[in-house]
Amino acid sequence: MSALVISLDFELFWGVAESKTIESYGKNVEGVWQAIPAMLALFAQHKVRATWATVGMLMCKDYQQWSDIVPTVMPTYAQDSSSTYSVAQLAKQFPKLFFARPLVEQIQAAAGQELASHSYSHFYCSDASTTVEQFVADLDCTKIMFDDCGITQPTSFVFPRNQSQDAYVNALAQAGFTAYRGNQNHWLYHGGSVVPYGIAGRMLRLADSYLPITGHHVAPVNSTDKQLINIPASRFLRPVANNALVNKMQVRHLKQGMLAAAKNDGIFHLWWHPHNFGVSLAENIALLDELLQYFAVLQDNYGMRSLTMADVAATVTTPKETV
Repeated sequence: MSALVISLDFELFWGVAESKTIESYGKNVEGVWQAIPAMLALFAQHKVRATWATVGMLMCKDYQQWSDIVPTVMPTYAQDSSSTYSVAQLAKQFPKLFFARPLVEQIQAAAGQELASHSYSHFYCSDASTTVEQFVADLDCTKIMFDDCGITQPTSFVFPRNQSQDAYVNALAQAGFTAYRGNQNHWLYHGGSVVPYGIAGRMLRLADSYLPITGHHVAPVNSTDKQLINIPASRFLRPVANNALVNKMQVRHLKQGMLAAAKNDGIFHLWWHPHNFGVSLAENIALLDELLQYFAVLQDNYGMRSLTMADVAATVTTPKETV
């Protein structure tokens, strides 16, 4: 079996509040209101399934509901600016950049789409000052919001900033999750958003998006009796650049990875953020359309399937034998 897995980190401004300003990035986040319907339409056209890893805070109907939901143990970041609770006034002033229940409902109503968790508060697991206890309290808030949306238990999880840590993975298993998106099996990606070797490491990651430097990161499909499985990322879909050659290089590189997965019965796991499509929407949709058209070719020639993270977990997990 080979599969294309798509996961999206749906976070609105909660995901960039630490590094961006409303003035510099608000337009990108506001564009999510057009980007998600456009992506859902394209997925429907190509019969492609996707996992939407959603920050629980944006599932709130409004500021009042958000302010009423507080974890039993608050996160204690080394820097106050890392906490999404520190941007309460922005959330109150710019609700469209922070709360999107109507978009969540559109995803729920779309065929083949999985609503997954990206934590409640865009929780950073690599911050030395946070604890597993705080993470568990955050997950409890996530469950409140999923219950409010009529979903008893999300089963797939994507770590914010790809900050996967063993202790936190164990907490996911105890909380009932069955799949999470891990990082590529290469030293350049092991730390998630924490990039080794500073600027040099970031430049190498950028180049790796367009050139076959670290490989295609195709994951094998193996049966397992583990309750929680890792479905590692393969590639991040970068938004269109102002350079046609660069865009062609990325598409070619991604197609090579998809083909490698199709030929070797593996999983190619593509991910991005909806706000990456928030500007230049038509161009980004065209880029994605080209990739999904190629998926259709691989589907015809190799039997490649489109699966959500939950689909993969259900496919590869075998029940443990009882004594």
